[in-house]
Amino acid sequence: MLDFDDSVESITNTTTINTSRRRFSSNQSKTSKEKKVIAIASSLDPITIGAKRPHADDIKIIGGRGYDLRQPIPIKYPEVRERFLNARKNFWTPNDIPMGEDKLQWNTGQLTEAEKWLFKTNISYLTASDNLVPDNLDNAILQHITANEMRQYLRWQISEESNHIESYLFILESFGLDEKGQGQIFNLYQEIPALTNKLNWNIHFTNNVVHCDAPVGSIEANQALLEDLISYYIFEYLFFPLGFSQIFALARKGKLRNTAQQYSYIWRDENLHAINNLWLIRQITLENPMLWDAAMQERSRAIIDEAVKLEIQYAQASMPDGGILGMSIKTYFEFAQFMGNQICQNLGLKSLFAIKEHPMPWLSEYELNQEVNFFEGRVREYQTGSQLSWD
Repeated sequence: MLDFDDSVESITNTTTINTSRRRFSSNQSKTSKEKKVIAIASSLDPITIGAKRPHADDIKIIGGRGYDLRQPIPIKYPEVRERFLNARKNFWTPNDIPMGEDKLQWNTGQLTEAEKWLFKTNISYLTASDNLVPDNLDNAILQHITANEMRQYLRWQISEESNHIESYLFILESFGLDEKGQGQIFNLYQEIPALTNKLNWNIHFTNNVVHCDAPVGSIEANQALLEDLISYYIFEYLFFPLGFSQIFALARKGKLRNTAQQYSYIWRDENLHAINNLWLIRQITLENPMLWDAAMQERSRAIIDEAVKLEIQYAQASMPDGGILGMSIKTYFEFAQFMGNQICQNLGLKSLFAIKEHPMPWLSEYELNQEVNFFEGRVREYQTGSQLSWD
């Protein structure tokens, strides 16, 4: 295992990760005269005969009252609807990407044992994590969202996460692995503590919302929601790109390039999810500035710091020999710190780490806002209704 400086040694200590999160108590909320139990304005509200049509001025991103969410107009947040329409155009299916080269490499010993282990832990974590996101949206987020256009986008996001899960399954199927072989790989997240801890970290924030004792609509309940959104913004903006970078590092060496293509399309989706999540966080704090107090901002920095620590633990588990050819664990950790700083900056927070430069600038080759060129030919950006075109 590579040694790092003192600032990195603390990553193996999960005590702070497990104990530093704030718990919400109903006692404090019940004694406050300003906090009342308010029913969530959701699609579960009964329909009322003769009710007035919604007015844009009344619509809020959370906590909206007095209007029915089933009506798609008026549109209060047109940029959200635009993201939904763009996401629909970007829909893709895994079986449109040929996997023959990867199957040959996997079955003819062209990957080292370290590379195979990295891939197995990587796809196990990503498959489980892409299950967490829709669970979080369904159980913790959607019931609080009171703008129809955002609810529409989040429902679409759930369908995209399902497509990602299918992609991971399709990859293993394409390698020729039977159900037993696939199951052994997928189950690794339940066998390796670093993977389990990383997944449970996000589940904790989901449960903070679902089981929050504070009254709905209170500052405490809304801050639990905000923390959850931040944790899943980290999920999409840090955890996913870091995981994808491992497979892209293999692709740079001519290995698992078809799998990397699948990951590129997933990354494009996750980038859009992260953009929407950041907008949602900002809009909530804009409409509810009391939520974004000094304590909440410091809490958010602590959450980001926890995430970076968990990411390096994952790196040590997936790259136990200190890395693979083309990616050292030290560079991986620096990337985690860099992305942690980016999240801080995007949320208007002070950076946590000294790193200034992106340690993996080559990753831009795999972003689908441009043509990707790691195949021998070039595959142009894929959208539903079009054909994959090759040069």
